[in-house]
Amino acid sequence: MDTQIATPQAVRDFIDARNALFRAIDFDHAQGISANEIARVATPAISRPIVLSYLTAKQLHTDARNALRTAGLEGPFGIGITGQVGRGSRTVHLVLAYDPQEIDQQPDTLVTQVTDTLRTADIDIRLPEGRNSIADALWDGEPVPLHRT
Repeated sequence: MDTQIATPQAVRDFIDARNALFRAIDFDHAQGISANEIARVATPAISRPIVLSYLTAKQLHTDARNALRTAGLEGPFGIGITGQVGRGSRTVHLVLAYDPQEIDQQPDTLVTQVTDTLRTADIDIRLPEGRNSIADALWDGEPVPLHRT
């Protein structure tokens, strides 16, 4: 008996549909539709908290990248976002993009510059748990969480 399992194709179809939904959410939000309206419309397919969390993280990610770009700091630093599209909460974080050996400035000076830059964009850098300084965390390769002030 030669039977074909339908589940793998259904899973691919589901993931494709979920990705298409989030592309549409991104498009609508870029067109100026409010996050609340998008969440209301998307609620039959995905929960309101997931949509709002996703859009909040995406906006924070965009704002942080723009702030770094404007200040000329997007070389040494990068902005990352965790999680898969449509799955749980996402976090936005700052990372050191260069090898610490390639950076001429003192870590504390550079961290002060990036902290001040992000603060002007209403973004706060949080010290990772168990760390004594943001510079130490970044120079050790650890992502540092970002939040709205």
